[in-house]
Amino acid sequence: MDRLVVQCRLGQPGKLVVTLVEPELVVEVGVDVARDAAGRWRHPGLGHRTRPDLSPTDH
Repeated sequence: MDRLVVQCRLGQPGKLVVTLVEPELVVEVGVDVARDAAGRWRHPGLGHRTRPDLSPTDH
C-alpha cells in the first residue's frame, strides 16, 4: 500500500506517517459531537460491535 506523510495535529508538532489500507470490516461506533472551546473533540469515539452482515462497499 501507499504511504502518506501528513501534518500532525494531535497536540504534538511534527509529521505523522500513515499507511493506507483496504477496508475489510464494518464496525459500529458511537461518537459525540461535543467540542471544547478550542474546537477539539471532548470525548473519544467508542467501538460497539463488528457487522459481519455488511460489506465496506455497501452504501
